Amino acid sequence: MPNNIDEQKDANVGHRARIIDTYSKLDLCDLSPQQVLEYILFYVFPRGDVSVLANRLLEQYGSVQNVLDANVHSLQAVHGINERSARLITGFIRIFDYYMNSKMARKEKLDNWESIYDVCESLVRFQNKEHLFVIGLDPMFRVLGHRKLSHGSGSQVFLNSEPVIDFINEMKPAYVVLTHNHPGGMCKPSVQDIEGNETIKHMAKVMHAKFIDHVIVGSDGIYSIGYDRKVRTFMNSEDVKHLAQIYSSGLDE
Repeated sequence: MPNNIDEQKDANVGHRARIIDTYSKLDLCDLSPQQVLEYILFYVFPRGDVSVLANRLLEQYGSVQNVLDANVHSLQAVHGINERSARLITGFIRIFDYYMNSKMARKEKLDNWESIYDVCESLVRFQNKEHLFVIGLDPMFRVLGHRKLSHGSGSQVFLNSEPVIDFINEMKPAYVVLTHNHPGGMCKPSVQDIEGNETIKHMAKVMHAKFIDHVIVGSDGIYSIGYDRKVRTFMNSEDVKHLAQIYSSGLDE
């Protein structure tokens, strides 16, 4: 048992170092939500015990995802979170977005439609607001770049042709793909989606870029307006449980 304040500080530092070392060796999926959030908070608070704060945040928001999706103002209402720490917490999503976008940009060549859907999914699937992106490809179907055209406050974005024109002028792509998400909704296109698709398709043709698809990512899967059908289906939680039961039953036999 530490006898003074300095020994207590040393004990806390040692305990924290052991936890960080343990967590860093494990897959995050093997940790509890409390442990995952503690691991994240270690980077926000360089010193001290963050377990109480992690528990407080989970009680307030219900999940790690909701904590990271919260805005700066909302987080500051939680005891122990000031503006600086709130900004650092919300920054993790931007880091994740940057990583995924950079990884997508390094993809040398999109060999098939599935690889195109992979790119679209990586850009917008896990956004909690609706986002619209344009992706430019060269004649060999390599990604030249992408640009966020707009994002909505909830479930709707506004498709403006001017940013697309600017993107095509700057990147000179041979092919253009649009993608946006329906957060918490079905991937089936709305009337506005289809009308906006035709506008951009015509505009790209005038600018000598071939518009090859508009891909919508919903909670149920991915819809291709070009093919006019759902091209990828996501499993819901019940499907996952059902497969787990089948798998475990097979192991018992």
